[in-house]
Amino acid sequence: MKPILSTLLFFFIAHGYAQSLDTMHIYFDVDKTQLNERGTKMMDSIVSNTRLRHDQKIVIMSYSDYLGSDAYDKTLSTARAKNVEDYLVVAGYNKSDITRCIGKGKVNRAPVNGNKGYSEDRKVDIIFDARKDTTDDQRFQYDLQKMDVNDAIPIKNVDFYQGSLRMTPESGPRLELLLRFLQQNKTIIFQLEGHVCCIGLNDGRDEPYDDGTLSQKRAQEIADYLTKNGIAKERIKAVLGLGNINPIRDEETSREIPDLSRRVEIRILGK
Repeated sequence: MKPILSTLLFFFIAHGYAQSLDTMHIYFDVDKTQLNERGTKMMDSIVSNTRLRHDQKIVIMSYSDYLGSDAYDKTLSTARAKNVEDYLVVAGYNKSDITRCIGKGKVNRAPVNGNKGYSEDRKVDIIFDARKDTTDDQRFQYDLQKMDVNDAIPIKNVDFYQGSLRMTPESGPRLELLLRFLQQNKTIIFQLEGHVCCIGLNDGRDEPYDDGTLSQKRAQEIADYLTKNGIAKERIKAVLGLGNINPIRDEETSREIPDLSRRVEIRILGK
């Protein structure tokens, strides 16, 4: 393990913030300390979602490529780190939560690559605990952002009354989060997959639906909500009803387990 990484891990563990470290990278132009257009957009994205919350401990580590002297690169990376820190403070983050803001200078490489340097070394890393004390809504947004092609996650807290297409009142805010995510990520193509409980006698069936039809119609309810609020139909490649063939647990031994199985999932097909 690299010395600086082990030092950071020790710091987070000692302060109780090592449950799930994550890092976001901000890249800079050669010899520049100010954010470029790409870096500004990345910072705007960071502060506009809940991935980096305002109550988290943050470490800022900055680096440069090998083009300058050691002293110059140390000064350059320190200024980059300070500019990122200032951006976060102006955006409302508490400076006391930024526990380290360090310019580490050049990244040593052998062999070097002529006189152009390495663009990936001209960066600031924002390191934080991604999951500590997150709310369900924050965790859902975080999970959406982390999804890759063919990943699927339940749209948790979007619930239906048993045997019905009618959603509970608590479903509205979570649907709004899903809608906002799809509005902000306009290239994502996806499908919706409905599931019902259960295995055995209490299989969730209710006239006029059997469990397969019910799960498909519930997924369609969410698809209709999204399209009515501006999501193009062409982005929804399929609306599937999978019935009770994929329960969360094989044995439904408590009241909570059927509730987990009764769900609609979103699967990413393209980004």
